[in-house]
Amino acid sequence: MEVEKLAVQAFKKDYGSIVVLTGQAPPQYNPEPVTIEGNIDAPSRFLEGRYNDFKDSQRHCKVSKTDGTIVLILNEQSVVNKYTVSGKIEVGKKFKKLGINQDNVCYSPEELANKFKLLRAMFKNNMEHAKICLTLRNLKAIINKDIEKLDDRKGNVTANFQQTVQSNMPDAITLKIPLLEGEDPVEIEVSVILEADGASQIKCYLESIDAAELIEELFEKRVNEECEKIKHFVTIIEH
Repeated sequence: MEVEKLAVQAFKKDYGSIVVLTGQAPPQYNPEPVTIEGNIDAPSRFLEGRYNDFKDSQRHCKVSKTDGTIVLILNEQSVVNKYTVSGKIEVGKKFKKLGINQDNVCYSPEELANKFKLLRAMFKNNMEHAKICLTLRNLKAIINKDIEKLDDRKGNVTANFQQTVQSNMPDAITLKIPLLEGEDPVEIEVSVILEADGASQIKCYLESIDAAELIEELFEKRVNEECEKIKHFVTIIEH
């Protein structure tokens, strides 16, 4: 105790006074990891505004042209101060809502006619729109009538139904629709695939080979465009 007093007296002699702080120490600041998700251009836009903040950080970027994704990792070795900025391409909402190229989405002819009725702007002109809607609405009646003519009374009604179903719709219709969310509409050919469900029901599926090919091309194109914007700043890894 005597030694402590002598030490305090010596300190006062040299520095004049001692300030003693009591109570709980202020909490230490540990920044939380940051995760940001957005459109495919989210990483490039983030770097555009925060370039100087991360120019000395360790970083990498993972991209997938197939999935249409870009994931930018900044401060990659930090536990608490790591930034993850993800960008993703999304197939157009209107395209998905129609169920094109989706095996689990089907309509009756009447349901599909009602669906198309509210989408006239997607068709090349009003005449084609009206024709398709009318054909779909009359499809069941036409098929039933044709089956009666073709019925050979030998149990071949289902075969006749299949034959008639395939012959009452045009091979393809042209729709103008955005394939990617936020992008301009493009013209694609869409086939109405008709399937016999028993001898009295019809299922309609929408299929487009054009759309499938274009979406794959657009995914690759958009990912490449965004990689060009950031390749000078970060190591890009394709997976």
